[in-house]
Amino acid sequence: MRKNQLRRILLAVLATGITTTSWAGDAELESRIKQLEEMLKTMQQQRAAQDRQLEVLTKELASVEHQLSQSKSPTTEDRSKSKSSPVLASSKDGLVFEDGTGDWSMQFNGRIQADYRSTDPHEWKNDTWDIRRARLGGTFNFLKDFTVRVEGEYSNTNDGSKATTALTYGYLDWKHFPGAKVRIGQFKPIFGLERAESTNFTDFQELSLATATGAVFNSTYDRGVMLFGSPLKGVNYNAYWVNGSGQNNDAMQNGKDVGGRVAINLADYMNVNNSVIHVGVSGSKNTVQKSSAASTGNSTVLSGYTESNGITSNTIAYANTTATKFFSTQTFSDGNVEKTRWGLETALTRGAVKFQGEYIGANFDGSGIDKDINAWYANLTWLLTGESYANFYKDGVFGRIKPNNNFNLDQEGWGAVELGLRYSKFDASDFKNMLTASSPTASYTSQADAWTGGAKWILNPNARILLNYVHTNFDTPIIINSKSSSHEDAVTMRAQYDF
Repeated sequence: MRKNQLRRILLAVLATGITTTSWAGDAELESRIKQLEEMLKTMQQQRAAQDRQLEVLTKELASVEHQLSQSKSPTTEDRSKSKSSPVLASSKDGLVFEDGTGDWSMQFNGRIQADYRSTDPHEWKNDTWDIRRARLGGTFNFLKDFTVRVEGEYSNTNDGSKATTALTYGYLDWKHFPGAKVRIGQFKPIFGLERAESTNFTDFQELSLATATGAVFNSTYDRGVMLFGSPLKGVNYNAYWVNGSGQNNDAMQNGKDVGGRVAINLADYMNVNNSVIHVGVSGSKNTVQKSSAASTGNSTVLSGYTESNGITSNTIAYANTTATKFFSTQTFSDGNVEKTRWGLETALTRGAVKFQGEYIGANFDGSGIDKDINAWYANLTWLLTGESYANFYKDGVFGRIKPNNNFNLDQEGWGAVELGLRYSKFDASDFKNMLTASSPTASYTSQADAWTGGAKWILNPNARILLNYVHTNFDTPIIINSKSSSHEDAVTMRAQYDF
């Protein structure tokens, strides 16, 4: 249609030209018309080609813009400015979700410790496979200054009769000031070095005789408030005020457990590289709380267990076939006995070698008694594969060991290997005249010492296998299940994974 219109216009122009220039011949006009028609046709073809090129360029530009929008990856700075606050995920030290602004994060953690134990005399305790710990929990950080942690224990009771679920951690932290953080809820009141460390990372499968002696003598989970932090480089402290009644127990009387710990790494001030020179001191004071065991009513029984059984509770409810209890006092009244504890600790490392030791003393004064318990341990460990202990020390404790090469058959990686030797001593000879009365089936001693040899294979930062041999000597022979012996030998193994 457009072509016909142009043609009519040209013809009109030509007609006008004919009237004004009559001298032009018909043949010349016809030739001129054909020439103009050819020119018009050429112009139309050029315009069509330009339209096609424009269309192709438009499509190509749209494709490039789409590819650019799909391939562009926002930086951390871009994410922090994002109004939509995208959720990011990672698997470092647990399963972690966080937003791009840093306002909140959520971390899920868990552990499984599957153990095997074989003891001699066999009459004292059955050889068994057991789940030492099975835990799952989470930590929620919000508004940059606050943290909430909740963790549950899902392992069975010792006799396997029923499943149990118990709260281990349940607390709120305010951490605006790194040197003065505040924690309230249920947590570990930090006393000493071995108890302060996670059971995921202890040097041996079980705690020493000095620290695995029950809630009355030593710290366990408790409820209250704690001030803690690192005000100076290499200095870590905590001060707590808790019920003193142990895990998942509210206060049963007005007395509270008040205590604290200060630790310093002198290597930070002596410019000693690749080393830790750790020294620390702890102390606490409280009124002995009412026992949680129904059979003891309003009185308390002090108890001690060997390193082979993994029992750290002071209750007498456990059957002797599952726990080697070598020390057990007669009951004494709660509310009138003051317990004072003190502790000294050290850890010295140089490269792949570490020495660690603690001394802990406790005095029980009141209700006609004034008696002491003294306990200590010393151990030496060596990372055969060359990792440095200094790399795993932070805030006054040793944490997760990361092998130089994780276990991987395809890449010939074998993880890390650690060997260790420990000696520990428990002395409650002051309580000798208060030992639970002897009987044909059970009697106890007030002193014991133990040698523990251990090998640890750390496949990667989250998985490890442990093998321990424990030889325990008793000051006087003890009787359990009508079997008398002056010593116990045990082989224990553990397969562990945590995240």
